[in-house]
Amino acid sequence: MSLELEGHTSRAFDGAISALHMRVVEMGALVLLQVREAANAYSDWDESLAARVLQREHDVDAYNLDVDAASTRLIALRQPMASDLRAIVSMSKAVAELERAGDEARKIAQAVVGFRGASGERPGTATCRDLRHLGKLAVGMMRCALEAFDRLDGTLAIQVIARDHELDAEYSAGLRRLMSRAMEDPRQFSSALQTAFVAKSLERIGDHARNLARRARSMSESSAANASGLSGAAGAPAASDPSNTANAPRSSVATLSPPGAAAR
Repeated sequence: MSLELEGHTSRAFDGAISALHMRVVEMGALVLLQVREAANAYSDWDESLAARVLQREHDVDAYNLDVDAASTRLIALRQPMASDLRAIVSMSKAVAELERAGDEARKIAQAVVGFRGASGERPGTATCRDLRHLGKLAVGMMRCALEAFDRLDGTLAIQVIARDHELDAEYSAGLRRLMSRAMEDPRQFSSALQTAFVAKSLERIGDHARNLARRARSMSESSAANASGLSGAAGAPAASDPSNTANAPRSSVATLSPPGAAAR
């Protein structure tokens, strides 16, 4: 679905909103990479991978500042009304969710680089297995939420929201198993405590993915309503204008690679 907003006399405004949407998707691709590699770094205890996550943290922050500035500039210069303003605000809130998910990925990477427990122990095999499964659930939710946001797919967004219960249940079950292992072997307590914080970060990433999906669903409903209104008023969908940059095809999250710092 294209991002259908109110009809504008300025195609530059349409293009600016579409560009802002694409910028959020690009940030999401970077955050998805951060989450996936942070989860893998902990379950595989890969310090070099964790270090790369930490090195890219400033790129996530740069996206956050860039999109925030672009949103503020667009509102100040164009003074958008109704659905246009709601779309811009929704994208700003989506960026906030992505930035917080990136913060959780940073915390997970820091656990690998800066802590191995009081005796230098690493998480056990069973613990790593639990975290690997939880990480896959969180990464899967974030990927689908981003795809829903990219395509404004309300159906997919609803599916992501429903999957949050599955991740919460797995988090609770994994935490119980973790505490049981810690009580059986007190020497593993410090490592288990650190793993509990990592598991909580993954659970929070799932929450941010759910919130992003809610934004996607809201924007999808608004876009569909506006498309219907424009079609009724003009006798044809706004998407029929090939020169309208707001309706240009966009790369999906599945194939989008986060651009390097030079691209910004």
